[in-house]
Amino acid sequence: MTTNSNGEPANGDSTNLVSDVGNEIKVTLDRWSVGQLGVGDVIAAGVVIVVGIVLAEVLTWLIRRSTRHLAGGGRSAIRTVEKLVSVSVYLLAAALALEILGFSLGPILVIVVIAVVLVLIFKPMITNLSSGLLLQLRGALDVGDMVSTAGGIVGVIQEISTRTTVIDTPDGRRVHVPNSDVLNDVIVNYTALGQRRSAFDIMVGHEEDLELVLSTMHSALVQVAEIHTDPAPEVQAVDVVGKFVVIRSLVWHPPSAQAERGALDGAIRAVVAELAASDIALDGPSLVEVGSAGWKP
Repeated sequence: MTTNSNGEPANGDSTNLVSDVGNEIKVTLDRWSVGQLGVGDVIAAGVVIVVGIVLAEVLTWLIRRSTRHLAGGGRSAIRTVEKLVSVSVYLLAAALALEILGFSLGPILVIVVIAVVLVLIFKPMITNLSSGLLLQLRGALDVGDMVSTAGGIVGVIQEISTRTTVIDTPDGRRVHVPNSDVLNDVIVNYTALGQRRSAFDIMVGHEEDLELVLSTMHSALVQVAEIHTDPAPEVQAVDVVGKFVVIRSLVWHPPSAQAERGALDGAIRAVVAELAASDIALDGPSLVEVGSAGWKP
């Protein structure tokens, strides 16, 4: 490689490298034309490629098996090692196959290495860009949709950029989720169907008239403006805890977090007031916090 007075590569080196590769391809084609390379060489090169693929998969499996106990940062590091090992094996197999086919490894290998480096550098950017385009083309998500991600992020989409999906959470956080994660993981869209269902439980004593309790709660719920009437609210007895019956109310409302809070607030207020007016007492065990062990009567 030639250099200039500052010791930097001369501008003509990249041109020379491309020229060398072109010459190698021409020589190889000439050898094919005169019968110096045949079907046997192609088969041998194919076998080398297949062996390289199998070897890369086996080595990856062995690395994963021997490090399966690791977690967190250690697992991420191992994934990087897996990629480096597999890429190295693929490069070696490709180089040997090209050698069998009559190519000189020098300029070809340099081109391959440069291509691999460029792919590794720009792969995250390309992946997120293509994922962002797919998200917008599919129409599964859009700005203004309320979503939750597999990572536990719940909020409203503010932007789908070329790299990330921006989500604002109800507690005032702005989260940037890589588009590739949004596309590949489970994403729940609460806005797509136009409404959501929420639930809350109350307890009454087992001696109460359950039919009266259920009808009283239902009549209270249908009068709450924040609750949808189609589908209509549902009231069900779902469990028995000692001498108490657990009553669950299922209500539909607009999909936003604010609408959910308003619907539950209005529903609970209406139910409590209606039960009190009908002389039906709410009851249940007194809950005492006992730390990490949970709750107990």
